[in-house]
Amino acid sequence: MINENLTFTCRDLLLIPHLQHAVVLAGHKGMDRAINRVNVMEVPDVIDWVRSGEFLVTSGFPFRDRPEQIADMIPQLAERGVAALGIKTKRYIDRIPERVLEMAEQFDFPIIELPLSTSFSDVVREVMERVLVQEARQLSLLQNRFQKMSEQLLYGGGIDDFLRELDEMLHNPVVLLDGANELYFSPRAAELFPWRSDSPERARLCQEIQLGVNYMTVGSRKIRVYISAADSRSDACSLLLLEWNQELSMADRLTLDRVGVLVSLEMANLHARREVEYKYVDQFLSDWLTGRIVAVQDLMSRAEACGCKIADGQSYSAIAVRWLDRTVDVQQLQKAAKQFRRTVPEREGLYVTLLDGQLVFLAASEKGAKLQGQLDRIVRELEAGFHKELKSELSLCVGDSVERPEEVYRSCDQARKIHYISSVCGIRDPQIRYKQLGVYQLLYLLPESEEIKEFMDRIVEPLIEYDRKHHTLLVKTLKCYFRNNENARLTAEAMFAHYNTIMYRLERAYELLELSADNSKDRLQLHIGMMLHEMRNRDAADDGGHPQASL
Repeated sequence: MINENLTFTCRDLLLIPHLQHAVVLAGHKGMDRAINRVNVMEVPDVIDWVRSGEFLVTSGFPFRDRPEQIADMIPQLAERGVAALGIKTKRYIDRIPERVLEMAEQFDFPIIELPLSTSFSDVVREVMERVLVQEARQLSLLQNRFQKMSEQLLYGGGIDDFLRELDEMLHNPVVLLDGANELYFSPRAAELFPWRSDSPERARLCQEIQLGVNYMTVGSRKIRVYISAADSRSDACSLLLLEWNQELSMADRLTLDRVGVLVSLEMANLHARREVEYKYVDQFLSDWLTGRIVAVQDLMSRAEACGCKIADGQSYSAIAVRWLDRTVDVQQLQKAAKQFRRTVPEREGLYVTLLDGQLVFLAASEKGAKLQGQLDRIVRELEAGFHKELKSELSLCVGDSVERPEEVYRSCDQARKIHYISSVCGIRDPQIRYKQLGVYQLLYLLPESEEIKEFMDRIVEPLIEYDRKHHTLLVKTLKCYFRNNENARLTAEAMFAHYNTIMYRLERAYELLELSADNSKDRLQLHIGMMLHEMRNRDAADDGGHPQASL
């Protein structure tokens, strides 16, 4: 008789005619271990030669004088994966010592007492016949499964249908982690992990897959898992099979390893197609946002080709993202954009691309609809898309909405102006619109002129020259002072300086310019001078200051 799980186990040994009188003396919990070969032990140093899955048999000859030595071997046999040990008694060993049985129980390692009449050659032949039959059945099953899953990928509905078929085939949940750390769930797995894409639970699951764990806690239940064989490629996929509904068989594990190769190839093709699609989408969005598409008909046809739906009755707002406390490089921004496109469906009307190193979104919504929900979604997805070390506060620079798709460039131009002005002037609001810039709008629009130059030479240049000559921080202190609403104490905290030091610098600046700190017009002149200097010297060194500046 052949068992139905396609694996020959220790329990099946008792079904062999030549072993029907054998008795299991210890290690009953390990009787479901798989057997794939037989070995005969008639030397004491057999440990170096055993293999995982072996049924080891012995007449007891090596231990005829000290049978209790078998106990010392059991931990090593169990560690090397030996399935069971069969000992023929009544010839060299009269009975198996209790210490041996106790050690076997401790390691759930089956000890089977063989009758004196047992012929090892018959045992080897009959066990291997059954092992080969089971392996042939496994190969047949694997071939059928592999063929079925190959056809599913070739003619099915993609990765989702593939995972659904694999879920039904193995009767257990399946999770796929691709090379970009994106998770895909079979129907059973989706029921176990019903979290949103930015949840910490999914992040933990992703990390555990990468670690190759053998057990995982889902809810209050600890389950065994199997992860498909590792691939040396950096972009390789991993399949995770959870032992949820039934115990995993060897055939299930082999199936996962074989189809893992298929799905890795499919995901590689999918990513290649995505990269091409992303390039077309990026180029279209870049042309749309910057106004390079002049004809409305061209705009509509290109939008349709790229999957960007332009419907009647919509309004559009461009949003430029500004990180407040750090600079995020282009590669990280590109990764964030790709992650956003994968996780946010097109029906939400949010598109993203990079313009001159800036992450820019376009939000399309029904006329009159509130934009706040889309802005919240952008922030949430960006925080989820970046690793912990890249997270920081950000501002969304929101251009005014327009009602015609060909006028989107106006909103984009405004959003990018907001990005520039707010970064120069130190505005740190979570969301910034053009009207919030106040007088900064006017300063931004002022052209270069003799009057502006004369004003800068009179108000700013004397301070810059003084800082350069005396290695002081007057200009930097004034800028920080005005950013903190002329609060000297907050300025001292921001610059890690003493309050009296800040007061001295302010008094010295007013004195050099022959202005009065008590005169509101003089304070306004100085404030405007600092803002103009920031806008025209954004990329310059820090205000002429010196790394070892004095008072």
